[in-house]
Amino acid sequence: MTQITSYFKKNFINLLLLVGAVLLTLLLIEVGYSIYQLIRPSKAYFRIDQKTQERYLIPGIVRKKKFIENGPEITIKINSQGWRDREISLEKQEDTFRIVALGDSITFGWGVELNETYIKQLETTLKKRDSHKNYEVINISIEDLGLQEELKLLKQVGLNFQPDLVLLGFYLNDARPIGGFSNESKPTWFHRRHTLRQIVNLTPLTKAIAKKALIKFGVMKPNSSSRFRWINTFTKREWVTDQNQMKQLIKSANLDWGVAWKSESWTAIDQYIQEMQEVTQSAGCPLAVVCFPVSVQVESGFTFLDEPQQHLSKICHSRSIPFLNLLPSFRHWNTMVEESLFFDLCHPTPLAHQKTAQVVSEFLYTEGLLLNPR
Repeated sequence: MTQITSYFKKNFINLLLLVGAVLLTLLLIEVGYSIYQLIRPSKAYFRIDQKTQERYLIPGIVRKKKFIENGPEITIKINSQGWRDREISLEKQEDTFRIVALGDSITFGWGVELNETYIKQLETTLKKRDSHKNYEVINISIEDLGLQEELKLLKQVGLNFQPDLVLLGFYLNDARPIGGFSNESKPTWFHRRHTLRQIVNLTPLTKAIAKKALIKFGVMKPNSSSRFRWINTFTKREWVTDQNQMKQLIKSANLDWGVAWKSESWTAIDQYIQEMQEVTQSAGCPLAVVCFPVSVQVESGFTFLDEPQQHLSKICHSRSIPFLNLLPSFRHWNTMVEESLFFDLCHPTPLAHQKTAQVVSEFLYTEGLLLNPR
């Protein structure tokens, strides 16, 4: 009996030493990885305010980034004022027609060079079309903004440029509140622990155990969902011809672009659009809205896919706001060109940016929005 007890004591001590050695190794790896993250050259060009969850670009930095696998490195240069644009004076020169462009990653120019964005190509197109007037199209867009932040940006920054026109680049997830929805899973301290995540993600069982533990200790909210859980359904592409799969895809994107098919979203959108118009009217300049589609709307012809654009059209027309729906144009281009119009679900390729600039230019002229500067 004494020998058995001694044997178990010895092996128990060895087991504790082994567990301790493993934990110490993991700790050293995590510390080493954290130090590496601190000293390696940063590729970030924006920051998120941890209190307000608002995003802002880092003034004066230049970054090279590959947005898509096997794609080219794109230069992201942020000017001293904190915008992806050239240096621009707040003072407007005489005989200059100035457009301030608001939007998210599409208008910001995700995946394309600055001169390839529809904003800069619009500026070039307008100058060529009317060489007697100096046009400036100023881009104050930031990735992943919604209408709530864009309205704030317009008030705090946009009007300082003395615009003659405010151009809003609308995307279908623009009803997302700052920081995301309340039932949306957010990054926690656990998600920032690289080594721990690698171990937990080894098997479905370890992932399930970890999730239960995080919920139990209040680190993660129960019934929370990932904003991007629609990606798996999207990549299968069964939605192209299957209406039920399309509806399932939209439902799975209810924390992202799928929010545009929820009726309650349009109450908030209507309110923000109204406030934007009031702000621009008080500054003596008009507001115009350009709506970008998601690729699933372009590639499929189910009638219910047009609902978001129909909602936005009603809102704008009820307020006499010039509105451009790009969905018909994208569908037409999709039948005319072999080259893809999208990098992914929503971000336009350089070709799509080029064609968008042409259509937006024609829209501004047709609507009489390019009259003499104020």
